[in-house]
Amino acid sequence: MKKAILLLILFFSSYLNAQELNVSSNRNPAILGEQIILDFSINAKANNFQSPKFEGFRVVSGPNSSSSSSYSFANGKSESKVTSKYSFVLQTTRVGEFIIPSATIKVKGVTIKSKPLKIRIVKGNTKQQKQNKSIAENLFIKVKVNKKNIFVGEQIIVSYKLYTRVDLENTEISSIPNLNGFWKKDLEASSRFKREIIDGVAYNTATIKKAVLTPQKAGDLLIDPMEVKCSIRIKTQQKSRDPFANFFNSYNVKEELIASKPISIKVKKLPTPKPKGFFGAVGDFTINSSIDNRSIKTNDASTYRVKIIGTGNIDLIKAFDINFPSDFEVYDPKIDDRIFQGGIKRSTKTFEYLIIPRITGNYDIPKYLFTYFNPKTKKYVTKSTSVYPIKVLKGDDSEDNQVNNINQSVKQNIVDINYIKNKTELKSLNEKELDQNIYYFICLLIILIILLVLLAPQIIIKNYQKTRILKNNKADKIASKRLKNAQKCIKVDDFDGFFEETEKALWGYFADKFNVQSADLSKESISKYFKKLNIDNKLEENFIQLINDCEFARYAPSKNKNKQMGDTLNSAKEIIVMVESKLK
Repeated sequence: MKKAILLLILFFSSYLNAQELNVSSNRNPAILGEQIILDFSINAKANNFQSPKFEGFRVVSGPNSSSSSSYSFANGKSESKVTSKYSFVLQTTRVGEFIIPSATIKVKGVTIKSKPLKIRIVKGNTKQQKQNKSIAENLFIKVKVNKKNIFVGEQIIVSYKLYTRVDLENTEISSIPNLNGFWKKDLEASSRFKREIIDGVAYNTATIKKAVLTPQKAGDLLIDPMEVKCSIRIKTQQKSRDPFANFFNSYNVKEELIASKPISIKVKKLPTPKPKGFFGAVGDFTINSSIDNRSIKTNDASTYRVKIIGTGNIDLIKAFDINFPSDFEVYDPKIDDRIFQGGIKRSTKTFEYLIIPRITGNYDIPKYLFTYFNPKTKKYVTKSTSVYPIKVLKGDDSEDNQVNNINQSVKQNIVDINYIKNKTELKSLNEKELDQNIYYFICLLIILIILLVLLAPQIIIKNYQKTRILKNNKADKIASKRLKNAQKCIKVDDFDGFFEETEKALWGYFADKFNVQSADLSKESISKYFKKLNIDNKLEENFIQLINDCEFARYAPSKNKNKQMGDTLNSAKEIIVMVESKLK
C-alpha cells in the first residue's frame, strides 16, 4: 500500500514538473528607448496569471492573453495539446541589467512559477538614439473616445488613429483589443491617409479602426491597447555605380511595433429602483404603432407594427411581448432596422407582427408601455402605443360553424383549450359492414410503412455519402468559381469585397475537401485535419496565414491595393493546388 501511494506521488510530481511556465524576449540585450515583446507561455490550459513587476521598463500593453490547441492522430494514438500565452509590450527606460521576477499561473489548482529572466539594456550610439527618438515622435497611435463617464448601456465611439511622418511600406494590425465588458459594433473606417497639422507639425493620419461600444456592466472598464506592426523604409547611404541598383536598393525596411495607450472608462450603475417594463433600453426614443385594418374577417391576416425611433442602444432592443387577444394567432415578429453609426445617429427599428383572428367578435389590441433610461436627463421615461379596437367579422371558412353550438357562457371562458363534449354516442359495428378489400388494403399499407421505415435511413445515408463524395471531388472547382468572383472585384476596385470573397473561397474549399460542417470551422480544425492527413506543417501555416491576411487586410491595406489583391489571389490559387497535390 505504501509503495502504491509513493508511486502515485512520484507520478503526479513528475507530471507537474513537466509543466513549465516559459518566459522569453524577442530582444536581449535591448537598446535604450526601444520596445521589446515579453512572452510567458505554458503547454496547458491555465488561469489566474499573475504578472511580475517590470523595473526599468514601461508597460505599453499587456498582459494580452491567447490560447491555441492542436490535435494529432498517429499510429493509432490521438494526442491533443493546449498552449496558453500571455504577452507584454515593454519599452526600455534605463540602462543596466534588470531581472524580470517570476510570474505565477495555476494549472489544475497547482501554482507554477516561471524562472527569472535577466535582460540587459545598453545605450545605443548617438545615431541609433536619434533614430529611436525620431521614430517614437514621428510614428504613433492615438485612441480617442467621445465620453469617459457614462451609464450602463450608454454608447461611446472609440477610434484608433495612426500618425506618421515616416515612409511606411506596410502596416499590419497584430493585436485587436479584447474590450471585455463592452458590446461592440465596428464602424466603417477610411484607411486613406490625410494631412493633419498638430502644434505646427504636419502628419499623415489614417483612422485604422472605429467602433461603437456599449458597456454591459458597471465599474472601471479598460479599453485595451491596439498593437500595429509597421514596416518603415529607411534610406541607405551606400551608392553603386549601377543606376538601376541605386534605384531598387536605395532603402532598407525596418519592422517597428507600436501600440496605443489603454483608456479607462467609468461606467455608472443605472438608478434604482428600475421601473416595471424597463428591459435595458438607454438613449432618447419615441414609439408609435399602426395596424393594416381594424375590421377583418376570421382567418384573414393583418399586420400590426411597432416602430422605435431615436438614438441609443437601439441595436440591443428585443421584440416586445404584447398581450394580444387569446383568439388571435400571432407569429414571431419580423424585424426591420435601419441603424446608423451603431445607433449614435437617429435610427429606426420596426417589429411587424402577423395576426390572424379565429373567432368573430370585438377585441382590443392593448397599449404597450415602453420604458427607457435617458442619460442626458438621468431619468426613466415611459411612452406607450395606442389602443386599437378590432372588429372581427365572419369569414367564408370561419371556425364559427364549429363554435356556434357551444354555450355562450362556455365560449367566454375559453382560454387555452377547446370545449369538451359531455355526451358520447356508441354504435355497435356489424362484422359484415367491414369490407374484405378494405381489410387487405390496410394490411398491405402497414407492411409498406414498415418497409419504408427500414429502408429510408439507408437511402438517406447513401445519398448523403454520394453528396459528400461529390463535394470532395469538386472542392477545387467550387473554390475556383469563388475565386473568379474575387477576380471580378479587382476589376471594379472593390477592395473589401475581394478579401471577403477570397476568405469565403478558402473556408469553403476546406469545408468541402475535408467534409467539415460549417459550425466546426476554425483555425484549430484546419490544424487538426492537416495533421491527420500528414500535410506539411509549412503548408498548414501558409493556409492559415493567408486567411489571417484576408481578415486584417481591410483594416490595414497597403498603398498599392491592386498589387496586394493580385498577390493574394495568386497565393490562394497556388495553395489550393498544393493541397490537392498532397492529397493525391
